[in-house]
Order: sequence, then C-alpha cells, then structure tokens
Amino acid sequence: MKAFIVFAVALAVVASSEVESSNKDKRSLWEHESFDESSIKFPEHEQHVEVKHVEVEKHVPYPVEVEKHVPYEVKVPYPVEVEKKVPVVVEKKVPVYIEKKVPVHVDRPVPYPVEVKVPVIQKQYIEVPKPYAVHVEKSVPVYISKPVYVEKPIPVTIHIKEHKKSFWG
Repeated sequence: MKAFIVFAVALAVVASSEVESSNKDKRSLWEHESFDESSIKFPEHEQHVEVKHVEVEKHVPYPVEVEKHVPYEVKVPYPVEVEKKVPVVVEKKVPVYIEKKVPVHVDRPVPYPVEVKVPVIQKQYIEVPKPYAVHVEKSVPVYISKPVYVEKPIPVTIHIKEHKKSFWG
C-alpha cells in the first residue's frame, strides 16, 4: 500500500512539472536508412460530419370569433319583486370649500399641581438569628520517619508486536 502511495505521488509530481522546450531535432523511426516508408500503409481517417436542418413551425395566436347560440330568450329589463320593502337613503356628497382661514385663540397650558396617590410600603421588622462562635479543630501535620510499603499484586498486560518485513527492505 505504501508503494502505491509513493508511486502515485511521484507520478503526480512528474505530471505537474513544466516541460522545458528545447530546440534539438528529435530522431524518429522515419530517419533510419534501413526503414522504407513505402512498405507501410496507414488507413486514412476522414471525418464525415452530417449536418441536418430541421424546420420548426411555431404557431402564432390569431383572433377567432366565437358565436354562442342561446336557446332561451332573455327580456331586458326584467322586473324582480322584493318581499320586504325598506326605504334606503342615498346620500349625495357635496364638496365644501373654505375660502378663508379663521384665527382661533388657544390658551397656553399653565402648570398646575396634580395629586398622585402613591402607595407607601410600611416597614416590617424581621428577626434574623445572630451569629455565634463554633469551635473547629485545626489539622496538624504528622511526619513519618520510615516509609511503610504495602505489597499488592497488580496485573500488567504486555502487548507484543509482530514485525513484518516490507517489500522494500
């Protein structure tokens, strides 16, 4: 798998590098003296492209007169009787034009006292317990002159890796 990755990276680097143009004449098979060009015949390939023209008819809308024959006669106007007769007043709106503006005297607003009732919260006394002294024991460090060892078996797992030889070395 590593060999394939190395090969793919090398191929990508070679493919992406620019080819330097040189003015050297390259040798080909046709330049050898022992090779005869007339002995080899290559098939000729010609490209034949067929061009087909298709005419498409586009329909254009045009006016068409339609005659509808009604089998029944309709008398105009036709009287309709109403069971409840209600008088309806139709108002005619007439525009009114004011030619002259009339000045109107408006008094200035004067500040005056306004009574606003605001609710006042009455003070309430609540009893809070007073703090009291509590005795806390102080921890004292203890020094050990000789360490004590406790033997306890601990399971240990060992992983053994198998080494496989690679193809390259």
